[in-house]
Amino acid sequence: MTKFKIAIVNGRIVDGTGNPWYKANIGIDDGKITLITKSKISGELLIDANNCIVSPGFIDIHSHSDMGFRNLIYNKAMNRVMQGITTEAVGNCGFSAYGWTREYAEKYQERLKKFGVEYVIDWTRLSEWKKKVEERGYAINIAPFVGFGTIRTSVLGEEGEGGERSEVSCEELNSMKKLLREAMDDGAFGLTAGLEYSVQRNAYTEELIEMCKVVAEYNGLFMAHIRSEEEMLIEAVKEFIRICEESGISGSISHHKACHPNSWGKPFETVRLIREARRRGVDVICDQYPWLKVAIRNVGEFFRIEGEEELSLDEREKIIEYMKDEEKWKKVKEEAIKKDEMEKEYIEKKKKEFVKRGMPFRMPWSPTTYFVVAYSKTHPEYVNKNFTEIAKIMGLEDPWEAMRKLYIMDNGETTAAEGYMREEDVIEIMKQPFTTISTDGSAEDEPKSLHPRSYGTYPQFLGYYVREKKIVELEEAIRKITSLPARFLNLKDRGLIREGYWADIVIFDENEIENLATYEKPCTYPKGIKYVIVNGEIVMENGKHTGKLPGKVLKYNTKT
Repeated sequence: MTKFKIAIVNGRIVDGTGNPWYKANIGIDDGKITLITKSKISGELLIDANNCIVSPGFIDIHSHSDMGFRNLIYNKAMNRVMQGITTEAVGNCGFSAYGWTREYAEKYQERLKKFGVEYVIDWTRLSEWKKKVEERGYAINIAPFVGFGTIRTSVLGEEGEGGERSEVSCEELNSMKKLLREAMDDGAFGLTAGLEYSVQRNAYTEELIEMCKVVAEYNGLFMAHIRSEEEMLIEAVKEFIRICEESGISGSISHHKACHPNSWGKPFETVRLIREARRRGVDVICDQYPWLKVAIRNVGEFFRIEGEEELSLDEREKIIEYMKDEEKWKKVKEEAIKKDEMEKEYIEKKKKEFVKRGMPFRMPWSPTTYFVVAYSKTHPEYVNKNFTEIAKIMGLEDPWEAMRKLYIMDNGETTAAEGYMREEDVIEIMKQPFTTISTDGSAEDEPKSLHPRSYGTYPQFLGYYVREKKIVELEEAIRKITSLPARFLNLKDRGLIREGYWADIVIFDENEIENLATYEKPCTYPKGIKYVIVNGEIVMENGKHTGKLPGKVLKYNTKT
């Protein structure tokens, strides 16, 4: 009888192709799948997968684990491993932890200090960052992209320093292209953009096309948080397709959704646009997360001058103290209103300019009208309502006063979402053969996240949408989260249960797998996943992380 380092026996293999499951045994040696057979095998470690599904590891093409240096700090990637992720793409929404100038790195280091993150940034290039990650070790594989926002800010500065400009000189564009080429030479998978965010939102379509043409020279990829996910959603999808088509690049629309009532129903048209583009030969796909609420923040963040990391308990207590003091509250409220009004004016000005050029632009994200309550400890009936609506219920004229009152009652635990979706739209996007599932989350080894997507995305998809709602068959669901993203990322030896492929494998009970994370308790691990194997090493066994760090920082395969 053949003996392997690891032998997985008696499992039902869902191989990632979309084909029906079959029973077979798997032998693993030297990090790879060396044999798939119906014959008996043995191993130094024998895993009996009876009554379980054996599938390729889940591939998340939209992660932010590089930001805040989570890849370097939280290297066990507990919340990634526990939900079956074996490979994640980082550098999304135009923000990457590399591909910047020395000056940008110094500014970023100082910004992190304000939020208690002490980290010496002694690198600029992807190759240098990769070396640091590999020296420390990481639990899962990383596919690094470089961020357009990081590059553009490095060259032009923040908004108010030059980043607000839409017209760029040839010299500035060439400087951006130089940083981009350095990253591609270092093995970046491509370029990402966050076109609703500062600095990036000011770039004309033509600037993005020029940048993507550089990526196309390497047969690389483009992923973007598109220009609008609300009232100009359809126009934003058209722009994304145009960028891919004119630059000759493969692309993925990041976390595709309609996140405001004024855009509900529009995904039925946007998926038609993607299908139409694919028929023309444009290689465009999309990813989505299976949740109805967008990014979550603690309501106290609206009263910060600036900030990226989650509010600490001390900060929450300080904000509550200010809210209870009439004079201090008057000051912080005035500052918040001023910030909101300035942003509205900026967006309206830019929107008029862009619409004249036939380009979309997002609507203002006002704390009082755009954000909706995601969690309230004392008033759950306010969930999915904005603060203007809540003010009316409370009998108040001022929505900021409603925000203040609720935050104090909740003792600083009130959270709000950047919009919310309609389930019919989520399902319509999910059903498409070109849609993969992503988390839009980050690696954590300790509870930090305010959104359950960071802990339970794949169990939510497989447990709720696949098993309970039967939106797609299990085999198709596994294809969506394994071979589909692997094909897009041009990974030639991952994403399938196949001899010669790297042994990235998840073993789970299809009847038991379930997300347990909620908006009240977002940092809760799921159930039903028995084993997670990365590069032939077991990183999770029966709900416990083994401590092993076998992940690799992958290099893009420029040969298609």
